[in-house]
Amino acid sequence: MRSFSCGFRVARAVVLSVSVIAASAAPAAAWGNSGHMASGALAYDALRRHDPAAIAVIVRLMAAHPDSARFTKALAGLSGEARERRLFELMARWPDDIRGTPYDRPDWHYALRVVAPIGSVLSFRVGKAIDQFNAQLAIARDPAAPAGRRALALCWVLHITGDMHQPLHAGHWWSWRFIKSDRAGTIAFVRAYPTDAPVQLHQFWDNAPNRLPEGRFDAEATNAAQITARLQVAWPEARLTPATPDALRGSAANTAFVAWVEESTRLAREVAYTGSALEASADSATAPAMSGEYSRKMFPLADQRLAEASWRIALLLRTLPDVARGPAPQRS
Repeated sequence: MRSFSCGFRVARAVVLSVSVIAASAAPAAAWGNSGHMASGALAYDALRRHDPAAIAVIVRLMAAHPDSARFTKALAGLSGEARERRLFELMARWPDDIRGTPYDRPDWHYALRVVAPIGSVLSFRVGKAIDQFNAQLAIARDPAAPAGRRALALCWVLHITGDMHQPLHAGHWWSWRFIKSDRAGTIAFVRAYPTDAPVQLHQFWDNAPNRLPEGRFDAEATNAAQITARLQVAWPEARLTPATPDALRGSAANTAFVAWVEESTRLAREVAYTGSALEASADSATAPAMSGEYSRKMFPLADQRLAEASWRIALLLRTLPDVARGPAPQRS
């Protein structure tokens, strides 16, 4: 009985400790700006192929965005399809661009569940990504809502969908080394290579799409256009999960989104928090180097998740009520 009581107190302490993440540092920007921009570009390309009417609806709504000056400045000098495509790129990154402003909603970017062994008794999630995906999608789909409010919601739908395909936005680690969790890898440090500077494990994943052709990690090595081109070759639609907009209409989108989050949670458990990642240090000075085996798993998985997010974003955008239903998409 005494051991049971002790165990209960430990479990309760862990629950309270892990809950602290809700009021502490949030996960960093998933995929970085260039990764999010690539997701917007790929979603745009899918719409251009399958449902260009959706693009016209979104461009019209975005003209009323409350932060339109930011977009206008970034779109200067562009016209036609190039301007539209860049608009989608900017929409996908906007929720990160406005951090620290009145538009900022830090806890909308993640929905974390502990994926360490103790996760079996800590089944709750921290973060509002699931609730806000549902809420923002409902607003984006509401033809009676003000155009500016729908435009805000569209940016969040693109961004949250992208964020939640990054495994460390859905799963985080608890251990005696990280008694309050590792905050989704934001206080756990590693080195991509032995001679590299230490980075957060979360940052290591966020910047996985930004890498040199030979596989070396470099957060500044590539840009959105290069990531987009790589994913177009490596992950054409034929390799992605078959689906049509009809599968995401109404509340089916909410159910599907939860499944996407669960995919990321599983990948956090089975890939992100395995091998050399478990040696991550709370002290940046002693950050270990990641193994080649770990990087060889992480890089292609990050590409796959970003490509899947892009395709799913395009399908969601085709469910706006303003968009006339067209034929089923032709798989390429």
